[in-house]
Amino acid sequence: MERYHPGLDLAPRDVVARAVAREGMRELGGEPRPVYLDMRHVRGIELRHRFPGISAFLARYGIELGCDLVPIRPAAHYLMGGVHTDLDGRTSVDGLFVAGEAACTGVHGANRLASNSLLEGLVFGARAAKAMIASGGAAASLEPPAICSAAGSSDEKFVEIYITDLQRAMWECAGLLRDEFALRHGLIALAKCKSGIDRIVQQGKTSRRLSEAQALCGVSGAILQSAQARTESRGAHFRSDYPHRDDRSFQKHSIIGRCGADPVVFEAW
Repeated sequence: MERYHPGLDLAPRDVVARAVAREGMRELGGEPRPVYLDMRHVRGIELRHRFPGISAFLARYGIELGCDLVPIRPAAHYLMGGVHTDLDGRTSVDGLFVAGEAACTGVHGANRLASNSLLEGLVFGARAAKAMIASGGAAASLEPPAICSAAGSSDEKFVEIYITDLQRAMWECAGLLRDEFALRHGLIALAKCKSGIDRIVQQGKTSRRLSEAQALCGVSGAILQSAQARTESRGAHFRSDYPHRDDRSFQKHSIIGRCGADPVVFEAW
């Protein structure tokens, strides 16, 4: 970590994840090289007792913390954002309240940490509950869902292909390291997957997995459009073509809304 942050092992999680990604991208014989977690220097701690879950998982592959190098890959489980709410969990939809990590209240910064997550759940969960009780349960009226036929096995096969393709495209184009070229290719891949999913929906088919695929398209679009509009780097959002923070232009949230039928990125303080 000496090349990436003076805090070494205590660097912020987004910095560590990008460091792992960059080290893995250093090719070895034409292939990405492996990156390892090294805990062999840790003394005075019984690692199997301190980390029983990961120790049991590694034992299935003959690896032991404190004795072996542990192969790792970077992850982005710390991403921020969510449904925009007020301080009582209200959203722009009457009767819909959101609290916890699914919400974006503004109390977390460019990295989501455990303490932020607890605050989201404990504080805003209670505030949302009180606001729901005070509202008297009034909610927006919804049209009953149309009667649809269940998606067949062939449809489900294509849905899985679209989901896999979308997940791969999002990791490659909107993952830890982003730039304009990659984000544009991500939007192209998203449009292709969404088109295939829409064709199945238009046939009157339905299934839980198909609904999940539609939701994944919506979330992917929000991530890609927001990342493309934010021409700077901040915490977990890192663009190789704009590697520095731009507080004058972007010290604010990006909010996805609608202008007619099309989603649009708005910026709000």
